[in-house]
Amino acid sequence: MTVAVVGASGLTGSAFCDIVADKLPRLRLIGKSTVGTRVTLAGKTYVVEGEEALDKSCEYAMFFTDEQTSRRLVPKAALNGAVCIDNSCAFRMHRDVPLVVPKVNGGDVGRCKVIANPNCTAIQIAIALNCVKSLGIEEVTAVTFQAASGAGREGLADLRQKRGYGKLKAFAHPLCDNVIGQIGELLPDGTTTEEQKLRLELPKILHEKQLEVNSFCARVPVSVGHCAFVSVALSQSFDLDKVCDMFTGKDLLLYRQGLPQPLALRHTHVVGVGRLSKFRNRLNMFVVADNLLTGAAYNAFEILRIAMENNKC
Repeated sequence: MTVAVVGASGLTGSAFCDIVADKLPRLRLIGKSTVGTRVTLAGKTYVVEGEEALDKSCEYAMFFTDEQTSRRLVPKAALNGAVCIDNSCAFRMHRDVPLVVPKVNGGDVGRCKVIANPNCTAIQIAIALNCVKSLGIEEVTAVTFQAASGAGREGLADLRQKRGYGKLKAFAHPLCDNVIGQIGELLPDGTTTEEQKLRLELPKILHEKQLEVNSFCARVPVSVGHCAFVSVALSQSFDLDKVCDMFTGKDLLLYRQGLPQPLALRHTHVVGVGRLSKFRNRLNMFVVADNLLTGAAYNAFEILRIAMENNKC
């Protein structure tokens, strides 16, 4: 099986390549500004190819690209026979495109030609909410504290720019020693495109079409690791101690009533959940994960594994 990785030189694409380097013997790295660059993975050297390489025989294509690039290239690759897994928001809300967090709704992958990787914070929140789905989720409020790397290499560069405005590329304001209370474009109702992603994607992932999600997203001066305060209204009455047990022993989820932190979970595939408390019929929690791995590259890898299994002849 040949797997093409489009956007292999970006933060998330690079993280994905590191995950699969010793697992997938036939990789094709595809870029735009990095064409001709040599990349060594697991002792093997690859040369980054141009977009035309997607016309060659690739059974699977992973897209770690922006929305516009994905809209342009994914349909072409799918028509050429590749199963496409896209990390952008381009196809997430298409009716016929599954939006997948394997530990939550991996069965949605099926034998689809295009599969969407969700928003990074939606992934970690969905994994946490799935633990209490049996109690009836009525409404979710999520306040996110998102790391600079969520904006790619330019976001990390801006974090290092201290307090100056002169060389900023990813953010409108300095991030060092600051908090920026807006991620994405402002919408007419005062919310942002990032907040809209959470409102739309969580119901689709959890198969809860009527679920209402209220969200607020902020950028914080952390390099890697998104955090979220999540408050969920449950239809069933619940005992907090018993709910805590529902988070224990879950695959790829670490529950500690103490505080999960991005520094501790960096470079792991684990979602951290802690600070569980009860307010009336609401369960409050603090959710943390590495946004480049759990929130993107590793989730995409898990989707790929399911797709490969489903498409075996």
